[in-house]
Amino acid sequence: MVPNPIRTGLLRLRKWHERAPLPREVVIEPTTKCDLECPTCLHGTIPSARKGKDMGFDCFKRILDGIPTLEQVVMSGLGEPLKNPEVFRMCTEAHLRGLRTKLVTNGMNVSEENAYEILFSFDFIELSFNIATIPAIDILLSEQPSLGTDGRLSVSVLGTPENLRILPAIQSAFAKRGVRCVSVPLENWWQEDGAQYQALRDMVLQAGGGIVKKRFGKCQWPFSSAFISCEGEVTPCTARMDPSRITFGNAFETPFWAIWNSEEYRSFRRSHLSGSYNRVCQGCPAE
Repeated sequence: MVPNPIRTGLLRLRKWHERAPLPREVVIEPTTKCDLECPTCLHGTIPSARKGKDMGFDCFKRILDGIPTLEQVVMSGLGEPLKNPEVFRMCTEAHLRGLRTKLVTNGMNVSEENAYEILFSFDFIELSFNIATIPAIDILLSEQPSLGTDGRLSVSVLGTPENLRILPAIQSAFAKRGVRCVSVPLENWWQEDGAQYQALRDMVLQAGGGIVKKRFGKCQWPFSSAFISCEGEVTPCTARMDPSRITFGNAFETPFWAIWNSEEYRSFRRSHLSGSYNRVCQGCPAE
C-alpha cells in the first residue's frame, strides 16, 4: 500500500500537538486572598482549605525552573495577586531570567505608596473593571502618563447582558484617558449539574447573541499555556482553574515539563483534536 503523504503529514501534526512544545506563557496564581466577593467569580465557593493561601517564593522559582521556554508570566487567579507579600520579589526573579510579567488586578490594592513598585515590577497591567478601577488608573497614570498609550495598561470589562449596551460608553470614557478597554466574555466555572450552571450559560448565550462556537480542536489553551494554582496544581486554563475538578500534577513536586508531556495531558489534548467528550471542556459555555 502506497503511503498517503497528506495523511502521513496530518498524523505527524496530530502527534506533534499531543506532545506539544513547552509553553511560552503560563498563568500563575500567587494567592487566593481577595478583598472582593464578585458573584461571577469562584472565589466565594472555593474550599476552606484553599482560602487565604500564598504561593511561596521558592515554589515560584521551582515552577520557572521547569519551563525553560517561558517568555511571560501572568499573575492572576482566584485571589488578588498584590495580596501576596512576595509578589514583587517574584517579578524580580522573573525579570532576572529575561521574562516579561503581567498583572491582572482588581485595583483595590493599588496606592500612591506602591504605584512605582507596581510599574517597576510588571511589564503589563490589566485592571478588572469595578469601583476601584478609576482611582487605580489615575494613580498609575500620574506616575507614568504614557502607560496607556504605550500599551502597558488596559482595562477588562466582564461582558454580560446587563452591561453590553453601555460597553461603548465605558470604552469611550477610558479612551479619553488613553487606556484600551476590552470586553471579556463571561465564563462558567461550575459543573453541568450545579445550581447556577444553566442560568450562567443562558447569560453567556444571550451576551453572544445566541451564537455558540465549538471549541474542540480550536481552543489553544491545552497546546500553548496552562494555569498553575497557588498550591502548584496544573490545570488546563483560567476557565477551568479549580484543582478539585482537574489537575495534571503538582509543579512543586514534579517539573512542569514532565507534567506537560505526561500521558494524562496528551490524552486530554487528543480529546480536543478528536472532538470527543471530556468531563471538563464539555461544559464550557461557548461549546
